[in-house]
Amino acid sequence: MSHERPGYINVDELMPQVGLEQIAAYYGVPMGDVHHVGAEIRTRCFLNCGYDGQTGDRALAIKAEDPVKRWRCHQYGCGKGGNLVSLCDLLRPGTSAEGRPRGQRFKDIAADLQAMVNGVTHSDVPQEPIEPPSPSSAPQQPNLPLARSDNERVRSLVNLDEKFITDPAQMSPPAAAYFRRRPFLSSEVCKKWRTGYLPSNAGADRSGGTMRGRIVYPLLSASGQVLTWFGRDPGYESKHQKWLAAGGEGREPEKFHFVKGFQRGLELFGQQASRLSEPGFLEQMTECGIVVVEGPNDVIALDTLGVPAVGLCSNTITPPQADKLVQWANQYANGTITLMFDCDAEGENGARQSLFLLAQHCRVRLGWSTAMCAGRFRNRQPESLTLDDWTMLRRQWSRPA
Repeated sequence: MSHERPGYINVDELMPQVGLEQIAAYYGVPMGDVHHVGAEIRTRCFLNCGYDGQTGDRALAIKAEDPVKRWRCHQYGCGKGGNLVSLCDLLRPGTSAEGRPRGQRFKDIAADLQAMVNGVTHSDVPQEPIEPPSPSSAPQQPNLPLARSDNERVRSLVNLDEKFITDPAQMSPPAAAYFRRRPFLSSEVCKKWRTGYLPSNAGADRSGGTMRGRIVYPLLSASGQVLTWFGRDPGYESKHQKWLAAGGEGREPEKFHFVKGFQRGLELFGQQASRLSEPGFLEQMTECGIVVVEGPNDVIALDTLGVPAVGLCSNTITPPQADKLVQWANQYANGTITLMFDCDAEGENGARQSLFLLAQHCRVRLGWSTAMCAGRFRNRQPESLTLDDWTMLRRQWSRPA
């Protein structure tokens, strides 16, 4: 005798019966081009996750043959993931539960899955489709400096770096290990870049609450004003390994944390104009072009080598960032941009997207690749480069085609 409640829908039995294309079609969301990579399919992110930019064409990885369709978004700074139910939550009209539907939202998704199994199509569903994320055609409002905020508490964060610790001996073990693995993050360098570790017990006023326990970096405007602070979890690697060992259940650990509502796609890490007056900066840009990397550590590490670079805080580029880079390239770097994303599959995918966007307006050089220099730089990040590495790459660029 069955003890199931009236109207109960067994979601676990339904998930293996529904295909990915069927889900997207049911909610009226075009998937775009699909790329098959091993057991995964890769596509541009089409989820209604709140990201207002366009991702790379392989950002979303979905195990299509997995009965529960486990997925993960590889867009830089995102890392969202889950199974088919969370996928439906981020596709279904209405307010999502950020991939963790409960209560009525879960019941509605269960009913959707039952309808899909029964052959119901999008045309039979009385609801408005959700369009995939795309850049807005309307002009985006600029990010305001913290000092100009109407909120007094926000204005007080302008000098948050006064609370930072840069001596590993005074940090938590994960933070100390993070700094010791990156010797270029010396106290002097951290002071220049206004970065450091914000301890969890940094003062009774609780300012910088969401950044506590993180390695914190500023995003500065061209005039050098603080637009926002963002933090990197020093314990991310161990948390991520545990998450993978558990089969990827639950929310994936967050690597970088940005304040909600900040439009990072409008900015570049290292864009402050004061850098132009640093010794050798303009000469290096004239020779090497505008060097574009992914993260803040890449920018900082290259700066210690005398290499001027700016970071996207992403592995794909947005149109506003591209416009800014093209303008700088034409003004300071003989119209040349050099792409040096992480030297791995994800970085190269992002470089392809960026190359297409930038090459329509200026010269673009691929700074390195997994095959260049007999594979010497495979799976490395710009922050790991030595002066000898940089010299080798520059020689490679000067070789005749």
